Amino acid sequence: MGDVVDSKDAYNWSVSKIAQAFGMDRRTVAKRLQESGVVPAGSRRGNATYALADVGPVLYQEKQATAGGLDLDQFPDARKAWYQSENERLKFEKEIKQLIPAHEFARELSSLAKSVAAGLDSLPDALERDAGLDPDAIERVQDVIDALREQMYQAVVADKEDGEDG
Repeated sequence: MGDVVDSKDAYNWSVSKIAQAFGMDRRTVAKRLQESGVVPAGSRRGNATYALADVGPVLYQEKQATAGGLDLDQFPDARKAWYQSENERLKFEKEIKQLIPAHEFARELSSLAKSVAAGLDSLPDALERDAGLDPDAIERVQDVIDALREQMYQAVVADKEDGEDG
């Protein structure tokens, strides 16, 4: 049977219950509480409980660039080292083909689109010749292909416009 909890303790939860309610790992919750210095509001069955009013802001506050409580913005060398490490990571990912340049991606995507367009262009002829479809059916196929090509074009134009804004 469930425990009867005093109303003042209703919003004091254990680390496990907080983690479950917020959809986080228990270790993450415990670490953030410890790093932020949140003091337990009480205990239940030997486990510390924390006031939700104290916990919420700590779990979702924006992380500061800190190391041991120090602001990394005060140390330009640390920022420089971080950016250099990121540049090296990107170079490595390019080298092992996990990351490709945008122009290479665009070229490959263009090649794919041309192949699809060529296949769509030849489809009505193939259906007429090989499947023996009547002219009305071929005309319907051509209408569907034209609509599909127009959809593809509109998607490309919309993506291009989104890329220019962002």
